[in-house]
Amino acid sequence: MRLIEVVDFREKVYFLPLGDVHLGAKGVDIVKLKGYINWIKENPAYTFFIGDIFDTATIDSPTSPFEQEMNINDAYNYAIELFYPIKKKIVGAIIGNHELRIRKYAGFDIMQSLCKFLNIPYCEYSAVVRFRIGKYIRKNKSVSPNIEYIFFLHHGIGSTDTIGGKANKVKKLSDIFIGADAYIIGHSHAKFPYEDKFFYLSKSGNGKANIKEKRVLFVIAGSFLKYDGTYAEQKMLKPAVEGAIRIRMNGEKKDLHIAQ
Repeated sequence: MRLIEVVDFREKVYFLPLGDVHLGAKGVDIVKLKGYINWIKENPAYTFFIGDIFDTATIDSPTSPFEQEMNINDAYNYAIELFYPIKKKIVGAIIGNHELRIRKYAGFDIMQSLCKFLNIPYCEYSAVVRFRIGKYIRKNKSVSPNIEYIFFLHHGIGSTDTIGGKANKVKKLSDIFIGADAYIIGHSHAKFPYEDKFFYLSKSGNGKANIKEKRVLFVIAGSFLKYDGTYAEQKMLKPAVEGAIRIRMNGEKKDLHIAQ
């Protein structure tokens, strides 16, 4: 687990985790992926690679390397071409189960290599991303960030075809890391946000205490793999809506929102 800190003095900032792209596989929605990349490039936005950027089919994987659109080397070079224009907006990356295939068989971590080339932090299995955004002008005229948002990200594990099972997977992250404003996973290819609310005791400096509420987002980050002719259709899995989740952070008051 690695902590990534981002400071941005703008009053509205977006966070779009990207994962389950499966570069190399047949059926990747490259047009839609490029649309998100361009949007990130042109707006006050950041992204994070949440795993399975590459498909990395092997001899004994469910998908055959002989049925791939691109081999691993070509997929790696294409990823560099796609993401290089927004490399300064990629705050970090974690590995997915598909990239782990190559590390298991050959000891090569393709995600770590991509991160090194793009000069972005590699967090391996999970990451905490702390955003401090907006601005507060102090009496000495110095400017500091006004609002804090904390995200906990993991690629996710296991398989389930029910929406309740997928929701339970992301909810489990709150058992691992306490206090995040949003918990985010990939892996299941769902594009699924839901919101929860908790109460907690807030203590002030003078010893008084108040009951306050905290809104928390639980997010499955989506994917870019189509259905027809892919592994999903072969295995009779439920079709998924392609695309990513766009999270808006308010820099004037604490307000985390799924932007449509």
